Amino acid sequence: MKTIVCSILFMLTSVMACTQETKDNFPLVPSKTKSISSVPFLTKQNDFIYVDKISLKPVSKQKFRNASLFTPTGFAVVENEKNEYGVIDERGKIVLDFSASAIGLNVVDGLTFYKKNIEYEKKMPVWKWDWNIMGSGIKKEQTYHKIEIGVVESQQILLNEDIPYLEENYYLNFVSVDEKHLFWNGNIYEIKKGHLNKIENGITELLENKRFIKGSNTSFSIYGLGQKKALHKELKGTETLSIRFGKETIMLKEVNKERYDPEVPKLLADSKTQDIYPFPQYEKVFPKEITKATASQIDFIKKTSLVYSITNSPYFLLGVFNYDHDIWAYDWLYIDTKGNVTDSIGTYNFKVLDQVGNVVWPDRKMILPSQFVDKNWKFGKINSYHSMNDLYLIPIEDEKQLRTKGLWNRSKNIWEIKPEYNDISVLDTDEHIYALQKEKDGLYMLYDNKNKRNIGSKMYNSINSDGLVSIKRSSGESTYYYIDIYSGKEYKEQ
Repeated sequence: MKTIVCSILFMLTSVMACTQETKDNFPLVPSKTKSISSVPFLTKQNDFIYVDKISLKPVSKQKFRNASLFTPTGFAVVENEKNEYGVIDERGKIVLDFSASAIGLNVVDGLTFYKKNIEYEKKMPVWKWDWNIMGSGIKKEQTYHKIEIGVVESQQILLNEDIPYLEENYYLNFVSVDEKHLFWNGNIYEIKKGHLNKIENGITELLENKRFIKGSNTSFSIYGLGQKKALHKELKGTETLSIRFGKETIMLKEVNKERYDPEVPKLLADSKTQDIYPFPQYEKVFPKEITKATASQIDFIKKTSLVYSITNSPYFLLGVFNYDHDIWAYDWLYIDTKGNVTDSIGTYNFKVLDQVGNVVWPDRKMILPSQFVDKNWKFGKINSYHSMNDLYLIPIEDEKQLRTKGLWNRSKNIWEIKPEYNDISVLDTDEHIYALQKEKDGLYMLYDNKNKRNIGSKMYNSINSDGLVSIKRSSGESTYYYIDIYSGKEYKEQ
């Protein structure tokens, strides 16, 4: 069941507490996804205990200052009375010792990855002192992170580094390549008996179909997993693309130009064949000649500033920015690998996002046709998360400058959730569970869009996709605890 975290990109890290126990030896075997029957339960004493999620009966006598849900592999982060963090299994046994380092967990391919992170002040050598000429003293220390990332099941440490606070950070963004391989931090690892063995490094970008890009200075090569010979090598980044039409050569400049240079250029050119491979998957060659096009289409192509390869299809998307719109927008054409230009194509499951994740293609007119639009409406950036398919969150401003959001179904041309809400948070895309906020700074309620009904009667200051909610007490302080987002059941002592 797929869920989306409300505060995209990273989940809120829950922290917790536990009575100290002797650490047992942990077996060197990978966990498997299991049915988790216990959840953290907030008591009247503001402690967390784990209870059976059906009967609410305690499953152990342990008390925690804070506690997270168990991962699908059976691990949870806990915080003890000393404000130290550790990881326990479902039996309450400590599998990562308590320390002052905050801990995050992430599960990929049945393995549980952890990240420990703590800030501290590090004494610097005299040549790195910060001499304040305004007379406020000399800063002899600098803030650093101590970061450790590893595998819970095997206790394998993949990274252990101290880095300046404002410099590079590391995340638990592991990606499954296939059932035996993972990609992380520029490396591909092979999984053997729960242990990760590095088999490829220096990877600039992971692509689909077990392919990846390696970069060296300004040259790039594309490889397949397990293949020592490059599929394409000596590729150079370019913003120029030429294409012939009859006797004319159309030269496009500043194609896919960005404010800052991307790690991998959006167009890669083969220095020998002059073949051009466009992003995002660089899987096919852009045609060198237009074989079929109208005069108006040729005029359009001459102004093209965006080229995008539509994967699992023979088509490329061509975009021309339309400066007549009140908001950023593109007009579109398509060309296939044989050079045939067309105004429209069949249905393909792809989206083009801008640098901050907003939907560029399909654009607003494709998603929400003009006949369904009030003439006084203005639109903000449209969003659609993974697995939402033809559902889009659309922000609208009316003639009174009231800003609301709605959930639009592109295939049915209907509002699944009318634009009557200040905010709509996506909690579970598969089960169509949302959190709705009617007014600005108001409370959120759970909503089941599949069955068109509210879930439960309680409302909260915030609702996270894992069920972590917050309420404000009369003192103004916030209380956090868990609920079941599918039933509204609260895991809290009444």
